[in-house]
Amino acid sequence: MLLPWLFAALKAPAQQRVLQNVQIVDVQRGVLLPGTHDVYISSGKIFKVANHRSDFAHTGFDPVDGSGQYLIPGLWDMHAHPDDPELWRMQPTASQRDLLLPQFVLNGVTGIRDMGGSMVEVNRWRQLDKEQQLLVPKILACGPLLDGPDPMWDGSVGIDNPSRVTHIVDSLKTAGADFLKVYSLLPRDIYLELAQYAAEINLPLVGHVPFTVRPSEAAETGMKSQEHLLEILKECSSRSEDFISGNIDYGDLESGLARYIYRQQLLINSFDSLKFKQLLSTFREYHTWITPTLSMWYKNAWYEQEWLGDSSNLRYIPAYMRKYWTPEVNDHLKYRDHPPFIETKKELYRIYQYMVKEMAQAGIPLLCGTDMGANPLCFPGIGVHNELRALVAAGLTPAQALKTATWNPAAFLKLEDHYGSVLPGKVADLVLLNSNPLQDLQWLTQISMVIQNGIFYHSQEIAARKEAIMLELAP
Repeated sequence: MLLPWLFAALKAPAQQRVLQNVQIVDVQRGVLLPGTHDVYISSGKIFKVANHRSDFAHTGFDPVDGSGQYLIPGLWDMHAHPDDPELWRMQPTASQRDLLLPQFVLNGVTGIRDMGGSMVEVNRWRQLDKEQQLLVPKILACGPLLDGPDPMWDGSVGIDNPSRVTHIVDSLKTAGADFLKVYSLLPRDIYLELAQYAAEINLPLVGHVPFTVRPSEAAETGMKSQEHLLEILKECSSRSEDFISGNIDYGDLESGLARYIYRQQLLINSFDSLKFKQLLSTFREYHTWITPTLSMWYKNAWYEQEWLGDSSNLRYIPAYMRKYWTPEVNDHLKYRDHPPFIETKKELYRIYQYMVKEMAQAGIPLLCGTDMGANPLCFPGIGVHNELRALVAAGLTPAQALKTATWNPAAFLKLEDHYGSVLPGKVADLVLLNSNPLQDLQWLTQISMVIQNGIFYHSQEIAARKEAIMLELAP
């Protein structure tokens, strides 16, 4: 057993610090600020940003050299499941799950939106963070998923009647939930009641578009963010009414696998770009945000090659999660020996790439999310780097992609006064990089230091902590 301090937050240093001679990335505009700057940090916040070697000087700030390096706001994972209910069947221990949280911060991810799990566990992590017993990103959480009477996953709240909505929502809010997440099997009438009550009490509603609801209706009824691009293909099909009514003729296809492939191919082949553009117009009108989780879809479609490529990262993943990420156990990895199924997954991914590029061009605000948890090879922290590169591969510029993990989360969460840019008065959650990420987001993996709440984690300590996690998890 390794020393607990290796996983805990550092005690805040008594001295104040100034990060000198850095290039600041203005992530909102996607440009470098001209010249180099000195960033003064005090009491966990940015005290002052001054031109390097300007007349501004303040005694008591210990200098930290940032020459030749690039400063960005801390990254966010806006769709993460460090306590994924899908994994509860693997019986993880609290200490195993705890080793996932520091990995966000050590990879520059200083905030996450927890998209489903136990509020008891989230509140325990928040307390450990407050007591500086565990290195934890800032967590905003929804608690359990809100699903239909026969929920898809363990730990969900199955709602069988609209009359139960008020009590359930009030209970979640009392337990500390920051927002509500609806799920795929939620009946239409219950979804509409949820949307109405959430709007009344000003509690954000996000999640999966239920099977019984169109993405346009979800936007119109106030779903603030839609996850995974779900149900968009169905609404944008030239045969959308047939899909919604269930009037699809499967001929002599009897197996569930054959019907799935036929259905997905029909959705792909009947995609109507005009309907898609109309949907984007609705998203713009109702200020709907989209979390594509492209890297999750990619890891599922190209699993075998990605497993080999991610072999070194698997050393940081607890045994229960590594086991669940295999085809023998994982619900998302069925039919790996059936080429038509795999090719269908890849075709779906390509159309998702097209959707995301069109969304970016149409001005639909995007959020970086990984679906870290039960989904194979969606890593804590590293997954954000993968997602941003997937967005670039889909057609976004590095600046556009970086914004989805920095400024956009702050704006979505209405925390832009505290996060999302390098400005005085904001929380000192920052990442110092060795090279310019606006040229290539690959440089996000080359971290010189992470600053969380004004506490500096230099590259040597980051490496030591990662090594300690790896050794703790070694067989």
